[in-house]
Amino acid sequence: MKKIALSLLFTLSFIYASAQMAEHKIIELKNIVTLTAEQEQQIRKLYTDYSKMNDSIYTNEKDPVAAARKKQEVSKNCHIGVMNVLSDQQKVKYIQVIKTPEVMAKAESKIQVLRETNQYTEDELIVKKNEIFNYLMLEKVVYTRDKYNFAKQKENIAKLKLIKPNSLKESETREKLKTQGKVQNGNINW
Repeated sequence: MKKIALSLLFTLSFIYASAQMAEHKIIELKNIVTLTAEQEQQIRKLYTDYSKMNDSIYTNEKDPVAAARKKQEVSKNCHIGVMNVLSDQQKVKYIQVIKTPEVMAKAESKIQVLRETNQYTEDELIVKKNEIFNYLMLEKVVYTRDKYNFAKQKENIAKLKLIKPNSLKESETREKLKTQGKVQNGNINW
């Protein structure tokens, strides 16, 4: 009797935790985009299923490599499922909001390289930072949206590279030269 009660308690707490994870994701999404009742229901099911499967992987699978593979597959199915539920506009808005801090930090690091050259005014650097941020955000949308579709991701990134701003190209070139020891005090030593 005690084992049954304990098993029931464990099952209920597991179901509660799965439901709670799904609700947290719904709240996160609804703070960024408007979801229909149908979208909410589909996403709730995806995250509940994800949580159940993810939590049982290491319990049921003794081989750590096989467990990692299953975990990857469960994450992939959930991600693709959510991306399929959201409209293109919702995907872009959601990704832009959740990835802004990361992209902003990356853009700032690219601008810092240009700042070290002492060739640009702060106003020019602000314009360049906006260009770089906007481009990096486009890349981040592609990388996140197409996270598990490597062929599509590669194709879309190749298209994006065609519109890469010169300010980002310059920053990347200077970073490369810097790591090769060819930049000193912001000047290139050929």
